[in-house]
Amino acid sequence: MGKVKLDFLYNYQLKLRLFFIIFFLVALDQISKFLIINNLETNQSENIFNLLSFTFVKNYGVAFSFLNNESFNMSGWIALLVFLICIILFLYIFTSVFKEKFSVVEYFAFSLILAGGLGNFIDRVTYGFVIDFIDISFNPYIFNLADSYVTIGILIYIIKSLFFNKENESHKIS
Repeated sequence: MGKVKLDFLYNYQLKLRLFFIIFFLVALDQISKFLIINNLETNQSENIFNLLSFTFVKNYGVAFSFLNNESFNMSGWIALLVFLICIILFLYIFTSVFKEKFSVVEYFAFSLILAGGLGNFIDRVTYGFVIDFIDISFNPYIFNLADSYVTIGILIYIIKSLFFNKENESHKIS
C-alpha cells in the first residue's frame, strides 16, 4: 500500500473550516464597525490606552486612504473591483475552477484576504464608504479589522511563496 496523498483541492473538512473562519472574521469585523458607527461621531476619537485609540473615519478610497475623497465618487467602482476579487478568491478556495492545488497555508491566506474583502465590500454597499477606526499612535493610517485580515493574508502568502516553495529551492545560490 502506497503513501496516502492528501488532495486539499477536494478536502471537504478543510473547506468547511475555512468557510467558518471567513464567516467568523466577517462577523467580527462587522460587529466592531457597528459598535464604532453607533458610538462615535465621524472623526471622534476614544483613547483606549497609550498607543491605541478608536477614531471613526469614513474611507471613500482604497488602502491607506488613497483616493479618499467623497467627491471622487469612486466607491461604486471600488466596490465592483472588490466584489470581483472576492469572487475569484471564493472560486480559488471553494471550487476547482482554476485547477490549481494550494497548500493549507495558502488556502488560509486566501481566506483571510477574502474575509477582509467581504468586510469592506459590505461597508461600501451599506454605507458608500468603509468604516475605519483602529488608530495606532505610531502608524499614520487608520484602518479596520478587515484591512488587517487582508494585510496578514497577503504577508502569509508572500512569505510562503518566497521561503517555503520547492520551486524556490532551485533558485538558491549554492
